[in-house]
Amino acid sequence: MIWSLIIVLVSLWTLKVQISHLRAKQQHREIWFFILFLSISALMSIAISLNLPLLNPLDVISYVFRPVGKMVTNLLT
Repeated sequence: MIWSLIIVLVSLWTLKVQISHLRAKQQHREIWFFILFLSISALMSIAISLNLPLLNPLDVISYVFRPVGKMVTNLLT
């Protein structure tokens, strides 16, 4: 639980520092992307620190392409 708090505090500190730099340069689109990617990475880090099961990207790829592979195999045989 303490690691989750540390992750949140570090993320908020990083957000504060980087947003001030991006605002000074008037980079509004980069601010939104930075917030999006920081949020995703912080949530994934918290999930890992709490030992929650995360979805493996290879499982998603195999789920999507397995029917396509079967279809191609059936067409070629």
